[in-house]
Amino acid sequence: MGAQNSLIHTLQKENDFYKQLLFNIPADIAIFDTAHKYLYVNKLALSAGDSRSWIIGKDDFDYCAAYNKPIELAINRRSYFTEALAEGVQVEFEEVNKNKEGEQVFNLRKFFPVRDQHGGHDFVIGYGINITNIRSREKLQIEREKDFRHLIDAMEQLVVVCTHDGLLTYTNPMWRQTAGANPKNIFDCIKSSSGHFLENFASYVATEQYAHANKIAWLLDTQKNKVRLSYHFAKFTDYNTNKLHVAIFFTNINDIIRAEQEHKKAERAAKRLSQLKSNFINLVSHELRTPLSIILSSAEILEMQAANQFQKTPIAASKYLTRITHQVDKMTKLLTDFLLISKIESGNLALQLSSSNVVSILHKVAAESFMPYKDGRNILVTTKGTRKMQIADSNMLQMIFENLLSNAFKYSPDTTAPKAQIRFQKNKWTLLVVDAGIGMPEKYKREIFTAFVRGSNVGNIEGTGLGLMLVQYLVQQHLGQIHIKSSIHKGTAILISFPYNRFE
Repeated sequence: MGAQNSLIHTLQKENDFYKQLLFNIPADIAIFDTAHKYLYVNKLALSAGDSRSWIIGKDDFDYCAAYNKPIELAINRRSYFTEALAEGVQVEFEEVNKNKEGEQVFNLRKFFPVRDQHGGHDFVIGYGINITNIRSREKLQIEREKDFRHLIDAMEQLVVVCTHDGLLTYTNPMWRQTAGANPKNIFDCIKSSSGHFLENFASYVATEQYAHANKIAWLLDTQKNKVRLSYHFAKFTDYNTNKLHVAIFFTNINDIIRAEQEHKKAERAAKRLSQLKSNFINLVSHELRTPLSIILSSAEILEMQAANQFQKTPIAASKYLTRITHQVDKMTKLLTDFLLISKIESGNLALQLSSSNVVSILHKVAAESFMPYKDGRNILVTTKGTRKMQIADSNMLQMIFENLLSNAFKYSPDTTAPKAQIRFQKNKWTLLVVDAGIGMPEKYKREIFTAFVRGSNVGNIEGTGLGLMLVQYLVQQHLGQIHIKSSIHKGTAILISFPYNRFE
């Protein structure tokens, strides 16, 4: 009898322990029979003791009627209860109620059917956990995500989010404005030299490290213009899908590159200007000092003759007067060229258009200075095609012809005379000047139209390095083009072509 009492005492003690455990567990616990009648509720489910006693044997419809709860609550619970019994598995659902203060309360509820030893169901355990704080945090997180999305949408950077294999899941308005909304995969539109973007992306997904330091790529915008971009990756796990995603922030660097190019261009211009100044100083020191020395010495000789310094042998004054005249003409041409360069640089050299006979202008230039040239050679001038009057600036054409013919003679000493030919073609007229002179070094061909630059093989041949620069400018003013073919010791051929009457 004593052993039996001891066993009863032990069982009672265990029963009290489990009741106490269920009573104080931090979740509302309820046990139902298979008809959905309450068999037990703990303190968190119903705090009042008389309410807990009252509800035993009743169901949720009785509960809703007694406590003025919406009948939908009971209907909803009954449907999940029936599903749990029918399927024999745990069923989970979320329930939203209101507390005494009228605030929403979120509960995660579960029905778990307990089987007996014969496979039937003895009872069903129902329990719920208050997840209001979780839902509040989720709501806050969603609001923060919305704020973040608005921030990203307002950014001037191009922002995209894609999966680990490049599938686009989000693009901000700046991306859509630039690249359009059609691309589905980031690799379909982003290009880079040597595939660096793809390699950097794959490396970052695997190791969060870039494979290449060069993080420059490009795409074609909606107008098919090339947009250069710098980029930065950021890896994260999507809150909803728990999948890896990569955010890519692109910055349009077209303006930066353009500014750098303009800066380099300005640097080159400054360097060129410095070189021009240096060349100009060298030119002035040589081209002006030499004529002045000749003029001075010739004038001194004439002065001595006037003072009867030469008594035995009279001086041929005309010889020295010719020298003075020649050198004055040379200086005058140099100053004229300087004036033209100044007008070109300031944009003040305007066309004075009129109907011009280009053949007559060429023959006039040839007759006045090159038939014969000072060394006795005569220019050979020919014409092909049907002659046509042209709308042009006659003075500028004359300067073009004079410079080209002068160069042809000057740089072909002791050879056959140069040739000049005007040819009238279907859509244009051309002037070809050919000599058999010293030719141009290859390096000089790249700098031939730069002021004050002359070939390294000119030796003592006079010149300023301004002639071809003037020719190029005057040809361009007439919407023409200039082409040069030259070989050392074989000569030079210069072809200029003009469209017919484009100024009309």
